[in-house]
Amino acid sequence: MKARNSWWLLAVAAALIVASVLIGSRHEGTEFAGTDGQAMKTIATLNPDYQPWFDFIWAPPPEIASGLFALQAALGAGVLGYYLGFKRGQRQGRQSRSDAGD
Repeated sequence: MKARNSWWLLAVAAALIVASVLIGSRHEGTEFAGTDGQAMKTIATLNPDYQPWFDFIWAPPPEIASGLFALQAALGAGVLGYYLGFKRGQRQGRQSRSDAGD
């Protein structure tokens, strides 16, 4: 029963990803862009004379930047997964101790 639910959830997640890519790519000239670029365009539109306080020390090539972002996401997911697993183990340990005491 649990395996069937897992496959169903995986199928729903895959369908959502495919649908978002298809909907997002309907418009000509659209591409995945970060909010940093959108913010810079908005600031340039609102105040063309704006000068940033500081500039990037090093701007990595897009391949490296996307790899660093993926690494950051993987590390975050690992920390979150570890914490959730640790808390679940604590809860199961408390339950097994209370069951043994009965």
